[in-house]
Formats: sequence, C-alpha cells, structure tokens
Amino acid sequence: MAKVKRTDMAKQTMKQGQNPSPAEPKVDEAPSTEAQPVEDATAQPDPRDAAIRHLQVGLTLVSLVAVGLIVAVILLLPRGTSAGPASPSASSSPSVPASSAPYFSTNYVAVNPNVKQGAIVVEIHDDYQCPWCERAEQIYGDALSSLSKSGDIDLRIHIRTLVGDQIIHNDSSERAGIAALCANTVGHFWDYHAAIFANQPEEGVGYTDDQLRTDFASQAGITGSDLTNFQTCYDTKATSSQLTAMEQEGTAAGINGTPSFFVNGQKVSFDLQANSATVQPADAASLLAELQQNFG
Repeated sequence: MAKVKRTDMAKQTMKQGQNPSPAEPKVDEAPSTEAQPVEDATAQPDPRDAAIRHLQVGLTLVSLVAVGLIVAVILLLPRGTSAGPASPSASSSPSVPASSAPYFSTNYVAVNPNVKQGAIVVEIHDDYQCPWCERAEQIYGDALSSLSKSGDIDLRIHIRTLVGDQIIHNDSSERAGIAALCANTVGHFWDYHAAIFANQPEEGVGYTDDQLRTDFASQAGITGSDLTNFQTCYDTKATSSQLTAMEQEGTAAGINGTPSFFVNGQKVSFDLQANSATVQPADAASLLAELQQNFG
C-alpha cells in the first residue's frame, strides 16, 4: 500500500605658498643668487614644510570622509540584514525543504459531495487511456469508493485528456471523459468511471462509441430516462467545455502526468505496485489510518 509520501590618492587642492622674496640687498651689494640655508633662523619657512602640513591635513580629511561613508552605508542597510553568517534556527532538526503551497483544482467531479466535516481531500488526475491510471483504480478504487461513501474522504476526480491529445493522438480520452461527465449529470459518475477502467483496451486502441454510450452505461446501472438523458448528453458533447476546462487547468498547474494524486492539496505518491504481476487491493481502513496519520 502507498506510503502516501530561495593610485592616485584623492587629489588635494593645495595652494602653494609663494617663495619668499630674497632679503633686501645691502647698499652697494649685488643681490645674492644662493638659496637661504634651512638652518638660518632668520630665513622664511621652507615651502615644502607647508606642503607637507597641507598634505597631512588633507589625509586626515579623507579619512574622516571615508569613516562617514562607512557609517552612512551601515545606516542604509535594510533592517535585519546581517553581515555575518545566518543564525542557526532554534530547532536542532535537519533542514527540510518547505512543502509547496496547497493546490486544489476548481474543476473536478466530487464523487460524494456530502462528506464529514474536516474530511481529507483526495484528488486524482486521471486519463481513461492511461494504463497506470487503470492500475491505480485496480488497487485503490474500491477503498477510495468506500471511504468516499462513508464521508471520511472528499474524493475528487479531475479528468484529463493528455494521453489521447499528446501521446496516442486520438480522441478516445476526450470521448471517454465527455461520457463520464455525462454519467455524472444523471448521478452515476463513479460506477461509470469504474466501468471505463474495467474495460480499458490496449494502449492506442481506444473506446468505441457503442461502448461509451451503451455498454458502459448498462454496466453502471444507467437505465430508463437517465439513459436517454445520458446518451443525448454524450451525442451532443454537452460536457465538452467542462472537460476542456479540466485539461486546461491541469496543464496550467504543470500537472503533466497521470495518475497524479493530491492529498489535502499536497502532491503525493501512491504505491502502484509496479513490479507486481498481480495487484493487491488496498484495505479501506488501513488506507484511511495512513491518510489520517500523515494528513489528518
């Protein structure tokens, strides 16, 4: 049974001091062309000293500007941003990826609309030409039907046509889907749904109109005026737009495989006993206990 399983330094504008004028020459002396010695106490200050002082002041200003920019960047950081590694969570559990947001189809057949409060929602995307959908029906059909009738689960069937549309390239998935939805209009959906899968032909063969409008209807117990209404619905393809809406919704949601199972909006895997030549039908009580344990 199933285990329903994100350089150059800053240029400094510096006004150079003009060279001091040479001392006035003594009378009758020619002006001296020699530079004044630096140790001469009476000489004017060396221009290079002034330049050095200006440079030191400039560097100090540059440092202050840099500090100011750092402070500004820190103040502008978004709240909660940390420059260090993220703090560990309070839980010591291993990190587990968050589950995706629950997904519930809006176009589906409710097998039994009258369910218990808080019933677990089980939705299946089915294609009537899909062999694995038929296998899922063999294993889980009776158990799901029982749990649906008791109201313990809200069983929803989302009919798809992608096998016929994209793989086999025939209209058999579409016609079978239209027929199943017509059976729903006369209150016999689940029995008709089961009859289709019970008679699924080899892949690619498809269903005949006689099977869909007569044989399966008889097996599903559709008689009298219900049969007339069912066959009129099938012949006029009255449920075609509903079926198209189901396929378009499933495709838009990225659900491109059948069968696809969702329990309370989360996609899960059901054990289809792929390596078993003979399937073992699921037990309704055990299946419900497992669903309640994992999703209740």
